[in-house]
Amino acid sequence: MVALLKMPAHLSEESWADRRMFPRKEFHATVLGHRLDHTIEARQMPRLSLMLRDLSLGGLSAISDRPLSRGEHLTVNFPQEGMLRGWDAFGRVLRCDPSAMGYRVALEFDPLPAA
Repeated sequence: MVALLKMPAHLSEESWADRRMFPRKEFHATVLGHRLDHTIEARQMPRLSLMLRDLSLGGLSAISDRPLSRGEHLTVNFPQEGMLRGWDAFGRVLRCDPSAMGYRVALEFDPLPAA
C-alpha cells in the first residue's frame, strides 16, 4: 500500500507506453466518429472526422478538428478498404490535447460491443 502512495500522479508518455497491453501499429486513414453524449457541444456537432495516427486492439490515437471532453463516448466507423470489411468500434476519450494540427485524441475501446 505504501508503494501506491509514492507513485507519481502523472505518468510520462514513455512509462504509459510501457504499460500498454496491446502493441500499437502506425495507421494512417480518416475515419468517421459519432459523439454519443448528451452535452450541448455533442448535440450541436455530433459527427466528426478523425485522422488516425495509430491503432491497437485496445484503442487509437487520432487528430480531431474539434476538442472532445475526457470521458466522452464515441462510435468510430472504419469504412471498407479493399478486401477488408468495414467495422465499428465504441470507446471513450482518455485525453484530448491541443496540437499544431488540431486536437490529439486518445480513445480507449470498450471491450464489449454497444447494445
